[in-house]
Amino acid sequence: MEQFNLISIVPYKILPPTSGGHLGIVDLHNHLGKLCNDIIIGTADNTSEAGYSFSIEKVFPPTSKRYLPRFALNKIVATAKANKANAIYCDHPYMAFTAIALSKQLGIPWFMRSHNIESERFRTLGKSWWPIMKWFEGYTMSKANGVFFITPEDVEWAKTNYKLDAKKCHLVTYGTNLSQIPSGHDIAKQQLAQELNISNDTPLLYFLGALNYQPNIEAVQYILNEIMPRLDKKGIQYQMLIAGKGLSQELQDKIKATGNVRYMGFIPVLETFLNGCDIMLNPVMIGGGIKTKAVEALGYNKIVVSSAIGAAGLIPSVCGTNLHITPDHDWDAFANKVEKVINNKPSIPASFYETYYWGNITAKALQIMKQTII
Repeated sequence: MEQFNLISIVPYKILPPTSGGHLGIVDLHNHLGKLCNDIIIGTADNTSEAGYSFSIEKVFPPTSKRYLPRFALNKIVATAKANKANAIYCDHPYMAFTAIALSKQLGIPWFMRSHNIESERFRTLGKSWWPIMKWFEGYTMSKANGVFFITPEDVEWAKTNYKLDAKKCHLVTYGTNLSQIPSGHDIAKQQLAQELNISNDTPLLYFLGALNYQPNIEAVQYILNEIMPRLDKKGIQYQMLIAGKGLSQELQDKIKATGNVRYMGFIPVLETFLNGCDIMLNPVMIGGGIKTKAVEALGYNKIVVSSAIGAAGLIPSVCGTNLHITPDHDWDAFANKVEKVINNKPSIPASFYETYYWGNITAKALQIMKQTII
């Protein structure tokens, strides 16, 4: 097969990316588009895809109407036929009925990418309608020719609870654009230290995420109320940085009244920030799937101290001594671990990039789709 043509259904705005989830979709398709002709069927509120390897057909309106089964099916069919589509790729289960209809009409296979077990995420968030999502998610996965999961735990959960055939369950992780340890940590840290007016030798601890999302809100509260007081009691010298959009005024005020912590707000270009920091704190206690911020941190050769839930989905064996996991809600253990590693020199192994580099991940996904067609 000389040219593989893929129709990808992405049900919401991803350009410009404003969250780790959006960035993961953009990065995956950018690498996938280097290997095949990737046409994204997306929403009308996306900005230009110039500079990316994929193209976007702005078919869906940015309203809930797009989730209706078979919505805009004729337009998608026309696009697929014009591009001689070989397969269909669908992010999340929400557009699965449209993908199923498209697959039947064109006679080509379709694949779903599960970013997490949505029903379990909604259950842990206390959503009363999670059983409905469990039925819907299980049904749509059973109809797909293949399902791409981002964590080994999700693969096993779906096989057990949704009774999926193991042959259609594939581990296709979240990734990083970095294929090796980046250079420039010392320079980046010096820039951050100057901006913060602190010594270059001060260890920089950080938490990064969408701060209007409940799991991340709680993580910030744990850092301020549980972890930092324990670190301060130990007499540890450090600077804590909280970054991301949407932090409540209440938490911003608490940060202003607390020593050794700064709220950095939304950082549009993260390279200097991620390169310059030393240790990521990841005290996340709810939510499903892999914590994208942890993959990102490890890719930048950061030491990550995480709760067990926060580290769910990561493969510790490829993270070397950069990943440190403590029991959930055991804040003494968390603070003790930070104290132990705060002066350690990070050294992420090459096996991490072999597993989590987007180029390798997308090559695997494309090979699975090609083999299904053959």
